[in-house]
Amino acid sequence: MVVQQNLEIRQQHRTFKQLSHCRRSISIDPILWLPMSKSERSRCIRWRLGWLPCGKPRPCPKHPMQQLSKNHAINCLDMHRRLFIPETVQDPLSFLLNMLPLRPSIPPISALTWYQRWPIICSILHELDQLHHDKLISAKYPHGQ
Repeated sequence: MVVQQNLEIRQQHRTFKQLSHCRRSISIDPILWLPMSKSERSRCIRWRLGWLPCGKPRPCPKHPMQQLSKNHAINCLDMHRRLFIPETVQDPLSFLLNMLPLRPSIPPISALTWYQRWPIICSILHELDQLHHDKLISAKYPHGQ
């Protein structure tokens, strides 16, 4: 109870930017148990924690005058349009990751939504990895399969 209240207080402060993008309750993050490849899980966790693949911003290969930060990646990879999320949502990827189901059984309509969005999320994170390493990284399986 105290931990939950502490989380809620910290999420409201502007100094805790990463916490403001986290789920509103304390639970095991679905990223840790949902079926996905190791590389997909790693990319989701790194995005969730705000870690960039190389540890620090570097010039974007598509826009050399811009640093490849989280905010730049959101615009560069056109996440709002690709994920069908309004521009008013600051971080569309975190927004969707926060909406992942908390239990394995979900209504069919929710399953259909994730069936459509999950490959796009995985594709975006894969592209971000490629941008940070400035090289093609092969995918062993189709994204989100």
